[in-house]
Amino acid sequence: MLVNHISHNHKKALLDFGRTLKINPNHTFTLMRCGQIYHSMQRYEDALKDFDRAIELDPNFIQAFAIRGETYRLMQRYDDALQDFNRAIALKPNFEWALASRGQIYYSMQRYNEALQDFNYAIKINPNLDWVLASRGQTYQLMQIYQQALQDFDQAIKLNPGNAWALAGRGETYRLMQRYKQALKDFDCAIALNPNYAWVLVTRGEVYLLLKRYKDALADFNKAIELESDHDWCLYVRALAYQALKQPEKARSDLASAVQIAKERYKQDSQDWHNTFNLALYYLAVDYTSTAEQIYRYALSQGACLQCIHEAIRDLDDFLTIFPNHIHAQSLRQLLQSALGVGNGEWRTGN
Repeated sequence: MLVNHISHNHKKALLDFGRTLKINPNHTFTLMRCGQIYHSMQRYEDALKDFDRAIELDPNFIQAFAIRGETYRLMQRYDDALQDFNRAIALKPNFEWALASRGQIYYSMQRYNEALQDFNYAIKINPNLDWVLASRGQTYQLMQIYQQALQDFDQAIKLNPGNAWALAGRGETYRLMQRYKQALKDFDCAIALNPNYAWVLVTRGEVYLLLKRYKDALADFNKAIELESDHDWCLYVRALAYQALKQPEKARSDLASAVQIAKERYKQDSQDWHNTFNLALYYLAVDYTSTAEQIYRYALSQGACLQCIHEAIRDLDDFLTIFPNHIHAQSLRQLLQSALGVGNGEWRTGN
């Protein structure tokens, strides 16, 4: 990554750079370093001020454009981020880090074909960037091009066997392909590298759940919730484990918490489709089927993205694996499947 892991003593570093700027307030390199420190401290607004000033002093400061773009990306200000990366790449067309980072922005915007173009070019320039290969693999995964995804994850892991993110991504690809034994092996390796990797704990727990290894699933969910107590999805899947283990009181408690968290997000942004579909699923699990159907129909009527519909169908499939005779889940799955229409099987990017 472009951002260096600067001294952990951020305050001392900022004081030192501050003294330099008092002597010369137009020292672009020092402004850049201050911005990097604020960036690493997640004080993004302060970082932007320093990057803005550095770019004002030097309109061709390639690194300042790139790291300001990365700051905007982390703030989810994707249009601003694209402008900065476009500028950095215009100044230095073979800047592979900027190309790959712009690809990550396109990925976040669900503009997958453009993301692939940038990842391809960055890899052509430097084929040994494991994080770029993993990013491209994740893009292929979301496009449901699983064999290509596996090839990229394999290469990324070969280059860097300690890349827990790439291992987790390959494990998730195997999970989506229902190759659960291989998925568990990768998740085990990722967790061995990072025991507090909450997302992998949850996902491994889901595989255990599908394999009816409910106690193993519960152990993973409990650990993940210790790490992230407001993780509504983890509360939901733990509730499924409790239901399967005939512990209805604990299941109801977790489902109530999951509904409450997702409901608050829904009030803030009803077109956060990932959360909206999750909320519908939580209501289904707690047997508020009419509310669940209402939310599913709302999402479909408002043009929820194709990827989110596919994910919602997959979540219902998992639910039905655990509770195969759930009539309402079967009906709602048919509703979502019918919404795909003639486009089913064709990938469409964007909303």
